[in-house]
Amino acid sequence: MPRNRYMVFLVFLTFFVMSLLTNILGPIVPDIISSFHVSLTAAGFLAFAFFIAYGVMSIPAGFLVERFTEKPVMILAFLAGTLGSLSFALLPEYRVAVASLFVIGAGMATLQVAINPLLRVSGGEEHYAFNSALAQLVFGSASFISPRIYSYLVLNLKNSSSSRNVFLRVLRRLTPTGRGYPCTGLSRSLPC
Repeated sequence: MPRNRYMVFLVFLTFFVMSLLTNILGPIVPDIISSFHVSLTAAGFLAFAFFIAYGVMSIPAGFLVERFTEKPVMILAFLAGTLGSLSFALLPEYRVAVASLFVIGAGMATLQVAINPLLRVSGGEEHYAFNSALAQLVFGSASFISPRIYSYLVLNLKNSSSSRNVFLRVLRRLTPTGRGYPCTGLSRSLPC
C-alpha cells in the first residue's frame, strides 16, 4: 500500500480520541466518589475495570483484525466506546459505571490493536518510528486537554451566561441535576 497522509491523519485523530477518553478517568473520579458516595477502593475499581479490559481484549482484538481487517474492527471499537458512554449517561449508577468503563476500555484496546499496524502500513514502514513517536505526542496532547475540557463543562453547565453556546444548552438539558454536575468535584464552590 502506498503512503497515505490522509490515513495517517485519521490514525493520529484516533490516538487523540483514545487519549481524551482514557484521561478523563482521573478528573471524573472525585465526582463519582461524591455523587455515588463510594469509597476510594470502589473508585479505584473503576479505573481497574477500564484498564483490565486492555488485558482481556488485546489478544481477541488481534484475531479480529486478522479475520476482518482494520476498518470494521475500528468501527466496532468506536461503537463499543459509544455504547459504553451512553449507558452510563442514561443510567448514572455505580454498577453501570463499572460495566460501561469496561466496555469503553475494551473498545479502546481494540482500537489500539487495529491502528498500530494501520499506522505502519499507511505511513510507510520506513517512517513508522517517526510516525509512532508523533502519534504518542498527539496522545499526550489530548491527555493534557482532556481534564481541561471536563473542567470547562463542569464549571459552565450551571452558568447561565453561557446560554449562547448551543452545545452547553443541550448538555444542560441532558445532565441530571440530582447527581454530579455541577454541584460536586471541580465546582464545589458554586452554590447548588
